[in-house]
Amino acid sequence: PIGISMGVFDICHRYLKERKQFGAPLAAFQITQQKLVQMMGNIQAMILVGWRLCKLYENGKMTAGRVSLGKAWITSKARETVSLGRELLGGNGILTDFLVAKAFCDLEPIHTYEGTYEINSLVAAREIIGISSFKPAALTQRSRM
Repeated sequence: PIGISMGVFDICHRYLKERKQFGAPLAAFQITQQKLVQMMGNIQAMILVGWRLCKLYENGKMTAGRVSLGKAWITSKARETVSLGRELLGGNGILTDFLVAKAFCDLEPIHTYEGTYEINSLVAAREIIGISSFKPAALTQRSRM
């Protein structure tokens, strides 16, 4: 997810500096710049989360909940980043010529594969809260039905 996000940022950055509208490159407009900065912020944060998980592993402090939280959050931010990239390219964002649509399609299964985001969120929640939602608690009363 991080590599896909970095690739989309690179494509957008180059495209927006080259493409001109109203006599100026698209990169000169405020909303365009804001979205590029948001993309870069997401990428840097994803890299730092990944780096932190590696350090926890090296120090023997890695837990399933920490890994799952990182995976869920990174895939969510990558999805947001690629979506911003698609928006930045406008109509060209859905054409295969610029690879952003392909990256978008490549990232979607990473986010949803076998409920990846949801399951990782539940594993993290189990560690944070101390209650597993995978196996519901036993009912204290029997149903009359």
